[in-house]
Amino acid sequence: MLHLCGLWCDEGHRCVRWSPESRERIRAALPDLRAQLAAVLRPCCTHLAGHGGVKGTVRWAQSMTERLPFVARFDIRSYYESIDHRVLLDQLVQAGVSPEGCDLIRAYLDVPDRHRTGRGMVAGAALSPLLAALYLTSLDQAMEDMERRAGIRYRRFMDDFIIFAPTRHKLRAAIKRMYAVLAPLKLDVHPDKRYIGKTARGFDFLGYRFQAGRKLRPAAQSIDRLITRARRLHEQGADRNRLRQYVWRWYRWLHGGLRGRVSAKGRFTRIWIRVLQHLHNDSASPRPD
Repeated sequence: MLHLCGLWCDEGHRCVRWSPESRERIRAALPDLRAQLAAVLRPCCTHLAGHGGVKGTVRWAQSMTERLPFVARFDIRSYYESIDHRVLLDQLVQAGVSPEGCDLIRAYLDVPDRHRTGRGMVAGAALSPLLAALYLTSLDQAMEDMERRAGIRYRRFMDDFIIFAPTRHKLRAAIKRMYAVLAPLKLDVHPDKRYIGKTARGFDFLGYRFQAGRKLRPAAQSIDRLITRARRLHEQGADRNRLRQYVWRWYRWLHGGLRGRVSAKGRFTRIWIRVLQHLHNDSASPRPD
């Protein structure tokens, strides 16, 4: 049995703090679960260790942007909150996970589910990335089959995934297959976080703006998130030096692993001034009594 010390929501995700004993039990089980699922999880699921990570996926996507003219990128709406416990447990059994492992994961899903919805998974806990990889394996397999038959290219990072295609017809066929796979998983794509069209028009993926013939730039959403978090630090009393350090760490992340691939127009000074301008505008705005 697993036990909680705390349960809360952060940016729409359920987060937990397990008891020390439960946390240790989960960590001890993780290597065995990884080994049991290794034959099932696909290389195209890049958030798993050794599969490329964010920057490897970004480098791959940039190369595909220059090679293939059509693209579709999607995000699952409320992915963690939508995961169906019964579907996931059936996947674990089919993958050959031991009864002990299935029992642990059942508790991992059930204990935070205080309203007994039978849906949802906590964020920021040790097993969640592994289970999130497994849940969409059928999509990975379907897209790998489309790669062999239709010449598309596909990658997934958690619940963000992208499909490149040589023709509009092949892209439509891949999208149709995608929807057919998502239906039995009880998942929907987010209507406001998708792009279907030509790579030449430009699109956002994993925090970057991609466009054929141009270097990478930070996506507008990535900049907005930086400003929001800087504003939060400022409201918590962070001084100018601490804010600058935070923006510098973000800037280093932006360019890390992507030497020469990110546009120099987004240099640190310009981004730092933009953050300060937003904080200044917030301070200058009249506050209600």
